[in-house]
Amino acid sequence: MTDPTTSQEQEAQYDFVPSNFLSSLFGTAKRVLLSPKLFYKRMKKEGGVRNPALFLVCCVLIHTLFVSLSLRNPTIVVRNITYGIAMPFVTAGILFFFITRFFKASGTYQAALRVNAYAAAVNLVTWIPMVGLLLEFYRLYLIALGLSYAFSIRVSRAALAILMTLITYMVLGYVVYHVLGGQAPTVAP
Repeated sequence: MTDPTTSQEQEAQYDFVPSNFLSSLFGTAKRVLLSPKLFYKRMKKEGGVRNPALFLVCCVLIHTLFVSLSLRNPTIVVRNITYGIAMPFVTAGILFFFITRFFKASGTYQAALRVNAYAAAVNLVTWIPMVGLLLEFYRLYLIALGLSYAFSIRVSRAALAILMTLITYMVLGYVVYHVLGGQAPTVAP
């Protein structure tokens, strides 16, 4: 028989715990970035989104702090915070739709959001010039890996759902740009 205290302690290691703020924030980020398979395998698929959302917000704010110190542009700071916090919620919804509708996997929006929120650990280091772009690709890997565990699908299907989501964003961006009066990009002859 397992000790319930040990089980609860192990579970807490794979979820951000605000009451133990700094230790939990950096410990969770370390586990996500350095042991993502183990992290996502043990991540709770349910249990609310408050803790993962707080983790996301903290990572975005730390990222924005470093960006604002180097760029000193209030518009970029506001955009970083707004997009950094809002987009994982939207992305989780789109990924949830594709995974459950096209791949007939079972799971919840909450699980998709948890995966996206914890992948925000990448934000703690993406502010570093030149390294940031490479780490954004690592974020996509983290999300694919996390979705594969959260929805019990192959990583390749999770990657395809991510690709479909990226295409959705590009199409929506094109439509919004066109509707707002922008000129569509053209290919030079």
